[in-house]
Amino acid sequence: MTDYSKKRFLVIDDQAQARDALRTVAQQLGAFAVEFASNYQDAIFRIRNNMPDIILCDYVLGDGRSGQQLLEELRRFNLLPDETIFMMVTGEQSYEQVVSAVELIPDDYIIKPFSPDKLLLRLERIVAKKLFFAGYYKEKRQQEYANALAILEAARDSEAGRPYRFEILRQRAEIFIASGDVKSAETAYRSILENYEFPWARAGVARSLQKQNRLQEARAEIDRVVASTPHFFDAGDLKASICMAQGEHAEAQQILDDIAKKTPRNYLRKRLLAEAATLNGDTATALAAMADVIANDTMPGAISAEDRLATARSHINAGDKITAEKVLLGIRDSELQQMALMEQASFAALLAVSSVDRGKIRFVGLRPAMLVTEFNSTTRLDIMRAALSLDDHQLADLQSGQLMAGPDAKKVFGAARTLYALHGREKDFREIQRQVALMRIKHEEDVAPDSPATA
Repeated sequence: MTDYSKKRFLVIDDQAQARDALRTVAQQLGAFAVEFASNYQDAIFRIRNNMPDIILCDYVLGDGRSGQQLLEELRRFNLLPDETIFMMVTGEQSYEQVVSAVELIPDDYIIKPFSPDKLLLRLERIVAKKLFFAGYYKEKRQQEYANALAILEAARDSEAGRPYRFEILRQRAEIFIASGDVKSAETAYRSILENYEFPWARAGVARSLQKQNRLQEARAEIDRVVASTPHFFDAGDLKASICMAQGEHAEAQQILDDIAKKTPRNYLRKRLLAEAATLNGDTATALAAMADVIANDTMPGAISAEDRLATARSHINAGDKITAEKVLLGIRDSELQQMALMEQASFAALLAVSSVDRGKIRFVGLRPAMLVTEFNSTTRLDIMRAALSLDDHQLADLQSGQLMAGPDAKKVFGAARTLYALHGREKDFREIQRQVALMRIKHEEDVAPDSPATA
């Protein structure tokens, strides 16, 4: 049996009586070091500063927060090592439905009330699992994906791996996603579905298809998940993302707005809502969502330069260039120096739009890089906007052509067309579309196999 006197426990619960009860149970297992966290922020502080071995977290943390949200944010910000045990404690029998659907799950959950013996049984089972996957966790953390996959392949065929067969399959699929092998990820998720209809596995298929730009297929898969498990909110996020890629921005915004009302403290979702609202032309919602993020996302290091760029972008869309300029100038020089070229290009473009006097020199200085560098669609739109404002038709048309020829064409079509219309260049935009269509037809003809008549 594990020596729990050598393990550090962290009990997270907003009720003092419940914290005391959990501490008593842990001490009956032999635990000596048991710390408390009374709320969400206190938990994050303690985890960041002195990582526990075992976390016992209540599902309801008060103030609109949940233990599930805490777990998801810890995982997404890489604050929770795979080796640390995270057990959800809940009085909700319905939590089983939640944990069976979501992708980011605790190591286990236990329903109150429970005895020390029951907790011990659960913990021992988790400890055994952590030991089984220890080598894999190490390779995954070091991003040695080939080694990680080799360990999983060996584990899948072993007798010791039989109790963890679905976890092994899930981890294989996640490694394929992380390494960029999305076709293999799709195959891996589908192999899971052949045995059991896990909602997270079908969502994984949808995500894999989306990354292959097979959007109609992705939409069909995620629609099934959302219909069958409406409490799987991450599936709603994925559906909204697919809708945006298809150019269905109003539907994406509606999906995210509905979910955000049910999860008001999920600020990753608020960012996605701001993006959908921006593409949908709803500047008020975009501004409100980003204001909420900036004011209330207290996860350490969560507010990024990109968040401030998104806020400035929303103000520009609303016609408030003065506030946009203030937001941009509020980004410290040290942050600017650490920005990647893509973020620097967006900053320069947005500043040039909000204040020509302050931004034009920086924008022109980056122009040579803008002509040859691959950027994401958001940055290309920023550059296009600034170039149109400065009458730099060559740069604007280059960005427009790249956007219309790229995988995000449907996503950004409306925004690009609107920008050209604002500058009286709708005919030029239609000509760019025509040229892109001709190039696509020519490319398809060049790669098409010879017909029987000409073979």
